Amino acid sequence: MEQAPSAETVLAALWQRCRDARAGGNDNPSDPARVRRLAQELGEQAMQCVSDTLLGQRESLVQQSASVLETLASLWNACGLSPDEIWIELHKREQLGSLLMQLNQAQSRAPRRLLKPWQVDSTKLP
Repeated sequence: MEQAPSAETVLAALWQRCRDARAGGNDNPSDPARVRRLAQELGEQAMQCVSDTLLGQRESLVQQSASVLETLASLWNACGLSPDEIWIELHKREQLGSLLMQLNQAQSRAPRRLLKPWQVDSTKLP
């Protein structure tokens, strides 16, 4: 079985291909009609991925997933986004998730009283 290249390598090559197409193409890559077409195509491919998943069609899911990534990279390019912007956002989310998990674990070890200081121990009014 052939060893798969790293995700970074594949995405870098995909992005470079999109940039090369933008630089060498005759049409305006950020043309609103092109952006709409890419957005619609991405939605259709994503829906096909959902369908393939629900139907257990693994091979088709692999093919459609590759199409989603290609179209997504083209859409980012057409909208003037760089993958670095996306990676930074993903990194922020990962860091926030880790921080929230740490806070949750710290709270679960704290005494019950400290978890919910607003909670009343008695239903009797003074």
